[in-house]
Amino acid sequence: MTTIRFSSARAPVVMVRPRWAWLGLGALLLALGGCASRQSVVLVPDPAGHVGTAEVSTAAGRQVLQKAGDMTQISRPEAAPSAITTAQADFITATFGEVLAIEPAPARVFTLLFESGAAQLRPDALAQLDEIANAAKRQGTVRVSISGHSDATGSVQLNDALSRQRAEQVRGLLLERGVAARLVDVSSHGKGNPLVPTPDGVPEPRNRRVMVIVR
Repeated sequence: MTTIRFSSARAPVVMVRPRWAWLGLGALLLALGGCASRQSVVLVPDPAGHVGTAEVSTAAGRQVLQKAGDMTQISRPEAAPSAITTAQADFITATFGEVLAIEPAPARVFTLLFESGAAQLRPDALAQLDEIANAAKRQGTVRVSISGHSDATGSVQLNDALSRQRAEQVRGLLLERGVAARLVDVSSHGKGNPLVPTPDGVPEPRNRRVMVIVR
């Protein structure tokens, strides 16, 4: 039996041809190579440039892939993986091009801060709206998640309403910039999900925020 074990905190992505599945970050490509019984395993960076590590093992031996482009091949389960070589770009493109072409872009996360006790964005947050809108309008975007939050000052009811107002404010500003309404979902958390935990009643500017995640 052939096994692939991830030996770093940043687990690779495994793509298996003709079947493939996402398992984490980093990128490990596993494909049928030259003949039906041969498999090629290649380590490549993910869209953010991260590379994990992976150990490829059979009953007869193992190889550890650690650098972008590291490749080993397996001819049969009872044979040891081949010595590590470097996969060339044209080989990766020819073998995995179809899968890589539909690889989703990594999610982008934005934090917009608000004035105290208000649904008014701070000037530095306003400057991010165009960047968020451009990210949301890229090809392949499937969801824009907007979540409103508040700090711990004031009542639960006041902060529930305020965090919702903040999220809806951001939603409206993004729609004005051309983001499709069908992509956007809005939630609010009041003071129940602080970025920086504080005792009740203590103001904390970093908690007066809206988080926007573009996927």
